Order: sequence, then structure tokens, then C-alpha cells
Amino acid sequence: MQKLFLSLTLIIGGLLSSQTNHVLNSEEFSKKFTEEGVVILDVRTPEEYNTGHLENAIDIDYRNPSFKEKIQKLDKNKIYMVYCRTGVRSAAAIDSLKSLGFKNLYDLQGGITEWKKQNRPVVGEMPDKISYDEFNKLLKSDDIVLVDFYAPWCGPCVQMTPMFERLSDKYKNKLTLVKINADENKNLSKPYIEKGFPILIAYKNGKIQWEQIGLLDEDSLTKLIEDLIN
Repeated sequence: MQKLFLSLTLIIGGLLSSQTNHVLNSEEFSKKFTEEGVVILDVRTPEEYNTGHLENAIDIDYRNPSFKEKIQKLDKNKIYMVYCRTGVRSAAAIDSLKSLGFKNLYDLQGGITEWKKQNRPVVGEMPDKISYDEFNKLLKSDDIVLVDFYAPWCGPCVQMTPMFERLSDKYKNKLTLVKINADENKNLSKPYIEKGFPILIAYKNGKIQWEQIGLLDEDSLTKLIEDLIN
């Protein structure tokens, strides 16, 4: 029995060692780029990829139903360096790669968010869709302006979208709702990114009246809007 246990331990240990994956910080990850046979794999959505990515990275969206089908076409003998926005999807993607027989897998700690914090290079970044001048012009109007900083990958943001559509229609003659996609407006959203999303900021006569961070129910937001109007 003891011999059987020892044999199983050796077999399991061998399997685990043959499917090695490591979590690397941004400095370690950048040094690994130079090795032969390395493939950089971005597992974010195409929209996220187009807001800036690591050089030579290929994009295969982990959340897309065709993810496994696509990665099965990759060469299992190569080294795969995987990243996402913060490291959650890349860890899950690596589990999928391991289940399909990929062996040499490296995960970027903190994802591209941490990579950028360390001022490491990205390519493919697009300019903000809304300029500072356009934004400031909206805020300086006499209207009540409700600004929603959101991100398409943010669960609470998605959850609140139908509510914003209803309230925007209800108060269309009383306030202006401005939705700002943080992925498409990096510079404009930079002061707010670390606070988390969604972030709602209400302006009246060009001055901030209140700021709300996180999920908000419709009754609470309606009351806040009514207080602004009355």
C-alpha cells in the first residue's frame, strides 16, 4: 500500500512538473520576451485589445465560446505568456491551456493594468474618443450633467445600463447623461480608474454636486436626480 502511494505521488508529481506555469511580475515577464519560441497571448476582448496591448501579442478572447477551439490550433511546444486586464482571466485561460496539453505557461501578475503602472510599453493605443475640450464644454453648460464613467468588462456597469436608458428617457428635457467608456477614453478616465467603476458624477452650473461609486439602485439614483432638479 505504501509503495502504491509512493508510485501515485511520483506520477502526479511528474504530471504537475510537466505542466509548469509561473506567475511573473512585469519585469520578469518583459525579460521572457526575448526567448525563442515565445508566444504572447492576450485573452481580453477585442475591444480591450484595441485600447492598447503588448507588442506582438495575439488576441484570443477567453470569454468567447470559441476560445478552446482557437487555442487547440496553437503549437503546444511553444512557450505561452498569457495576460489579461488584472490576472483573473489569464489564470483561468492557463487552466484551459493545461487541460489541452500545453506545458510551458507564464502568467503576468496583475495583468496589463500592473504592466502600465510600471510604465512598460504598450502598442495600439487609440486616442481618447472624447477630448478634454469636448468634455469641459459639456460640463460648463447651464444644464444638469450626469457623467457615467464605466467599463464594458464591469459587471455593475452592465447591470445598470437598462436603468440609465430608462432614466435618460424620463429626464431627457431636464438633464444630460454623458456615458464615458474608460477603455476608449484612457486619459479622461485616468483620475478615476483606481476608484473602481461605475463612477457617477453630477454637475450643475459646471460644479460637482455629488459623486457615487459602485452599484446604485434605480430608486436611489432617481432621488439623487430629483434633488438636483428641484
